[in-house]
This record gives sequence, C-alpha cells and structure tokens, in this order.
Amino acid sequence: MNPIFETYFTRFEAFEQQSQKPVDRNLGIIVTIPCYHEPDILQTLNYLLNCTMPSCHIEVIIVVNHSETADNSIKQFNQKTFEQLCEYSSAKSTGTISFLPLAAFNISKKQAGVGYARKLAMDEAVHRFAQIDNSEGVIVSCDADTVVDKNYFIEIETFYRNNPQCSAANIYFEHPLTGDLQQEQYQAIAQYELYLRYYVEQLKRIGFPYAFHTIGSCFSVRAKTYCRQGGMNKRQAGEDFYFLQKLFPAECFGEINTTTVYPSSRQSDRVPFGTGTTIAELKQSRQELMTYSTECFDILQDFFVRAKSLQNASPQEIRDTYESLHTCLKKFLPSSDFEQKIIEIQHNTKTHKQFCKRFFRWFNGLQVYKFLNFSCGNGFQKIPIDTAAKELFDKTGMDIFSLLQFYRLRAKKENKE
Repeated sequence: MNPIFETYFTRFEAFEQQSQKPVDRNLGIIVTIPCYHEPDILQTLNYLLNCTMPSCHIEVIIVVNHSETADNSIKQFNQKTFEQLCEYSSAKSTGTISFLPLAAFNISKKQAGVGYARKLAMDEAVHRFAQIDNSEGVIVSCDADTVVDKNYFIEIETFYRNNPQCSAANIYFEHPLTGDLQQEQYQAIAQYELYLRYYVEQLKRIGFPYAFHTIGSCFSVRAKTYCRQGGMNKRQAGEDFYFLQKLFPAECFGEINTTTVYPSSRQSDRVPFGTGTTIAELKQSRQELMTYSTECFDILQDFFVRAKSLQNASPQEIRDTYESLHTCLKKFLPSSDFEQKIIEIQHNTKTHKQFCKRFFRWFNGLQVYKFLNFSCGNGFQKIPIDTAAKELFDKTGMDIFSLLQFYRLRAKKENKE
C-alpha cells in the first residue's frame, strides 16, 4: 500500500472500509454525498449520470445517515431512500460511472451530523483509491440537493490534469434564482449568496491570501492531500469551513470556474447554520441579511500591512506596532499574545515569504471571522448586505439580483486572470 494511505489509516481516526465492491482500475474521480432525509437525491444523481463523461471512471458514494435519536419517520424515510439507491445503483451503474450507496443508521447522538457522513464518504473514497494505488485520484464533495452543469466531470478532470501542482480546488457555484419557489425565498437566497461573495471580495481587497469560499457542495481534493491533512472532521455543522481552512495555507489551492454547481435554494433546518437555515430565517422574519462594514475590514487591512513588516523587528518595535493598531483590534488581541506570536514566527522563518505565510497560518480565516464578529458590538454595527455590497464597488441603484449578477461576473473574471 502507498505509504501516504497507510499513514492516514494508522495515524488518523479513519473509518473502516465499508464496501467490498471491486474497484475499476481506471477510477479517477469519486463524488461523495451525505444524505439525510433528502427527497431530491435521485435528481442529483440523474444530473451526475447525464454529465459528459471524462476519460477516467467515476464513482458516486452516497451515505444515507441518521442519528439514533432521529424520529421514526426520518428513519423510515432513510431506509426507503437507501433501498431506492441500491435499486438505482443496480439499474444505472455503467462501465463509466457507478453508484455506491452506504447506510450509516443509528449513529450516536454525540457524533451524528453532516460532518460524520461527509467524513465517512470521503474516507471510503480513500479506501477505494488505495486499492488501486491512485494517490492522485480526486475526491469531490457534493450535496444531495445539488445539481451540476453537463461538463462537470470533464472540467474537474481537465483542471487537475493541467494543474498538477494544485492539491485542491473550489468549483464555481450559483444558487438558482428562478423556479417554483416563492419570490421571497429567491430574494432570501440572493441576499445570502451576495453575502458570501461580498465577504470573499473584501478578503481579496484587504490582502488576505486565502480569500476562498468554504461550501461543502463545491470543493474537491486529491486523495493524497486529503490524507496529508488528516481527513475530514466530524463536526455536526461547519465541517467544510474547518476542513478548508486547514487546506488553504498548507496546500496549493485553485478554483475551477469553467463549470457550475447549483446548490439548492430551499430552506432547511438540517444544521444549525448555513444556507438552508439562513434562508428559512430570512423568509420568516422578512428582514434584510446583515453583514460587516468596510471599516471592519479596513482595520484588518491595516493590521496585515503592519504585521508583515515585522520580520526583523525588535521586541520594542513589535510593541510599538501593537500600540499603533486600532483599539477594537487591541481589545480582540491581547498585547502579550501578539508579541509572543510575532517573536515565535521570527524564530521559525528565514525569508519574508516564509514569515508572511506563517503569520497567516496563525491569523487565519477563523481568526478573521472571529474578529469581525467581535467588532460588532465593540464600536461597529452590521449593515444590510445590499448596502454593503453597493458601497464596496459604488453600485448604487442596483436591485439585489442585478447586484448579485455583478458579483458573479466579477468572480468569474478574477478567476480567469
């Protein structure tokens, strides 16, 4: 067995292999899908089945899961879903694409959740690739209420073939804004997607090096990279955020913008936060989605500029730099913590590039997010997303849908450059 697989299975808390189904020697891409009380899973699989197929074999692993404390109605629904998926696999699997449903029923309440199911699926993908010694194989994270463009597989394969240095990549996404749902729901999802895109645009503007989305249905990673980074976590929500935050500073991360993933615009209560929950809350309250003002990001921009100049600074210069920071940031970050961390980074780096990389491993995306939340109530207030998004690029007069389209086009253009 390839040492990178062996190390992962022995060193980290990997799940045991679930399936004994033979592995195609040409297997190159595995799509992993957590499935909990999902009425639209067959639609998602049909979209994957109808994609233009790449040169490699495709597998789709679906983990139907529920907690030991789930309602009997959900357990019965999931049992029926699993049986349907087994029938679907038998009828629809071909020499090019095959479907592998797995049942994870009655998981302990402490562990049950989307993180557990996503990890189970991705660990199984590693087992599958390990059997054919393919550490370059690509594991794709998807969701059970998501559809994709017809060129989905072709573009994923092409990206990784043309970018051998890339270890992982996001896939461009757009939430559907038209269809059978109520207009209030599309208004809500437009606000939410604009919130996501505004946040990333602000990170780019202030010079944060890892300005990427963290969406569970829209990322991919090589098998060797997944193993090297210790695999997915079992968090009951936000598992994608924490996994990707670990990847960004440690690996060469790219973006695939030549195809599109369409996450569902429906409301949901499956997890305590995220797309579905936000949509439900916005629809119910009929209030605007609030976000962080440009001033809060400006504080971070100033902090990054000052901190990056401290590679060869003396202890006194480090203290002076700290005193020059915004009051809100100093409340968030104690002086002793800042000074000790900068000195530690100095001692462990030789070049300015190494210094900056290590600095942003410390003050990473989670720290940025924590500071922005801290700033609200410590001198700053959140503002409506449409106001914030208009101000950032001086786009007064646009409605929420036109504004979102502007941000989408900007994201695609930036990704091409």
